[in-house]
Amino acid sequence: MLFKANDIKIIKDLRLEKPLQEWNDWNLDFFDREGYQLNKIEKAYHEVNDVFIHTEDRMARRVSENSLDVVLQHWFTQIEEHPNIFIDHAHILHRFGFAGDALDQLINESNIYPKLNKLVFTKPKYGLDFAIDWIDERQVVELFHIELDVRDYYKFKDIVEKLQMFIHSTDWEHAAKKFIDKKSEWAGLDEYEQAIYKAKFWGLDSIGIDYQTEHYLNKPYLFSYLKVID
Repeated sequence: MLFKANDIKIIKDLRLEKPLQEWNDWNLDFFDREGYQLNKIEKAYHEVNDVFIHTEDRMARRVSENSLDVVLQHWFTQIEEHPNIFIDHAHILHRFGFAGDALDQLINESNIYPKLNKLVFTKPKYGLDFAIDWIDERQVVELFHIELDVRDYYKFKDIVEKLQMFIHSTDWEHAAKKFIDKKSEWAGLDEYEQAIYKAKFWGLDSIGIDYQTEHYLNKPYLFSYLKVID
């Protein structure tokens, strides 16, 4: 077994309720509408509500600060070295909304700072992101990469459990070599068609997870995103 699932906690209640104390910087300069990156105001609410924030010193997409600030847990660890197969990343993510006194505070401040309504109307969600690569002297191939956003706690928990079983039970070396051998079938496809090919190859349509919808962002392939505003 190349990969082992870490102990993770999926939080059921994705609403922050405690308000900020002595906070005066209500100018909302950034808001991630489809991802998990937190702005300075969201970070402050997470801290006062005792929600751990994972921070890395690297440039995040569309953010002026040189850091990535998200509610993130490392989902899998590679426990055996392999000359060609490597985890690129494996994450469980949470995006919180607001309720109670925190929501009342934001509503009140939005009368002066209308952009705060982006926080007022934030729709919480869960996310997972798992990617592994094949690397040799001739090529670098993204073997498997799945990103999913889900709003419902029970549905997300079910998907995580089923994907963990799939990841643990897959013979990645055997399957990877088979996938590389079929490179002529998928290398010329565009990204959308290639993702569909990969989903079928890895059997994601047969493990009982609901990742196929008619939404334009959530076609039947490996990546589905949910915005946190309408």
